[in-house]
Amino acid sequence: MLSLNMESDEKKVENEKELFSGYGCYNKDWILLTNSQQKLNHLICCICKQVANNAVELQCDEHENAEQMYLAGEECLQMYLKQNNSKCPIQQHDHCEFVKNKSLIQQVSDLLVTCPRQYTLKKIQPKEEHENECNYKGKISEMKAHLDNSCQLISIRQIILLIKELQSQLQDEKLQTVLPLFLSFF
Repeated sequence: MLSLNMESDEKKVENEKELFSGYGCYNKDWILLTNSQQKLNHLICCICKQVANNAVELQCDEHENAEQMYLAGEECLQMYLKQNNSKCPIQQHDHCEFVKNKSLIQQVSDLLVTCPRQYTLKKIQPKEEHENECNYKGKISEMKAHLDNSCQLISIRQIILLIKELQSQLQDEKLQTVLPLFLSFF
C-alpha cells in the first residue's frame, strides 16, 4: 500500500519560499550564477537581503540625507509594514514613504538567469547526474512563460498535487471495490 506523509511534505513546501515567483524577492544565490555581485549590489532589498522584485525606493524625510538609496521589494515592504505598524524598516519612524523605482524594476527584469527548477534540483542533489535537465537561460521577465510553457522539469508543488490526485483516485477505486462487497452482506 502506498503511504505518503503528505502533511509533512506540504508544510515543507509552504515553508520553503519558492525560488521564482512573480511576487517575493528573488534568491540572490540563484541570480549570482549568471550575474556579477557588482551588478546586483544596488538591487538588494534592505529587508530580506535578496534581489528586490518590484523595487520600491524608500523616500522618508527622516533619512533623506543618507548617502545611500534604500530599496526594498514591494511585497517584502508591504509585509514588513503590516507586521510593524507601518514603521519604516530603516529608522523605525512612523509613516514610511516609498515610490516604485521603474528603472530598477527594469534592471531586475532584464537580469539573465538559469531555470529556477534546474537550480533547485542541483541544490538538492548536487553530485547526482539528472536524467532530465533544463538548460534554459533567459531574462527574469521571461521566466514565467518558460516555466508555464516549455520547462521539462516539474515543480515540487506540481508533484504534490499529482500525488494528491492519485491518492484520491485510489481512494475512490477502493470504495468502488469495497462498497459492493459491503452491500452484499445486507
